Amino acid sequence: MVHSLGSRTSGVDGSSEGGRINTINLPGALVLYGVALLQGLQRQNPKAKLTIAPVQVDGVWCLELSYDGDEPEGAPERWHGHRVVLRKIQPPAPPSA
Repeated sequence: MVHSLGSRTSGVDGSSEGGRINTINLPGALVLYGVALLQGLQRQNPKAKLTIAPVQVDGVWCLELSYDGDEPEGAPERWHGHRVVLRKIQPPAPPSA
């Protein structure tokens, strides 16, 4: 007799119990990893405007940390085994006359 544990995936891959991050969709997993990085950096750089996104550099998935103003303190070169690329956000160009 099979007993349901409350969800369709329960007991299959551990996801219903907080299990593993799905790394089949690597950009999606990088977003999750990036949130933790972003939260830590925002605590260290409260005045900085920071965003993070998965990007491909030379065919390899990386995290792109975009910042406005000064380069954020404590930004790592790698995060959970993935390269972190820093990119300064350029201010919009002034309108031409």
